[in-house]
Amino acid sequence: MVFNLSNQEKVAVIFLLVIIIIALGTTLFKNLNGEEEFMINPELNPSTNNAPTVPTITAEVPPVIIHISGAVKNPGVYQLKSTDRVIDAVKMAGGAAEKANLDAVNLAALLKDGQKIIIPYRILKDEEESSGENLPEDIKNINSLYTSSSSDKININTAEASLLQSLPGIGQVLSERIVEYRDKNGFFNSIEEIKEVSGIGEKKFEGIKDLICVQ
Repeated sequence: MVFNLSNQEKVAVIFLLVIIIIALGTTLFKNLNGEEEFMINPELNPSTNNAPTVPTITAEVPPVIIHISGAVKNPGVYQLKSTDRVIDAVKMAGGAAEKANLDAVNLAALLKDGQKIIIPYRILKDEEESSGENLPEDIKNINSLYTSSSSDKININTAEASLLQSLPGIGQVLSERIVEYRDKNGFFNSIEEIKEVSGIGEKKFEGIKDLICVQ
């Protein structure tokens, strides 16, 4: 079909087409610009400082009260966290004394509420004992207490697995369980507490109770 349009009609059609094109272009531009504004809206962009923060929940660590004495600079009663270890208690007490025997203590053991920690002094050699009058009285007393108890009985708070195996009925498996229990729960507060170790019942405890101590 052929339309015979006059020049005036042709101009009107072209003008109408231009208006339609401009209108379509404007609408498209607004749509694209609106999407860009939506993407960079600071309220929705998580990378901006105005993004809402999620409150964090922190678990409160319960405190423990312990008594540390022996070869430390400031023995006494202290409050620490239940996640702290024996080494933290030593630091809280001013650090170890000059003649402290830290190798006899499990410094990595976790603290327990109401726990008594005794840091022993090094056992004196013969030549040192001869000049013992020059040593502080508390060093001589603590040292004699430690040597007498350790010579008669096995300290289940400090003994290695190999030494624990010298107890009647305590083999390699049970000795390792004792050490694992001590590392996890801290020092034994009494010799009866060793019955908490799996495999040590009342009968086995009766056979070793006179051979063990806790300090």
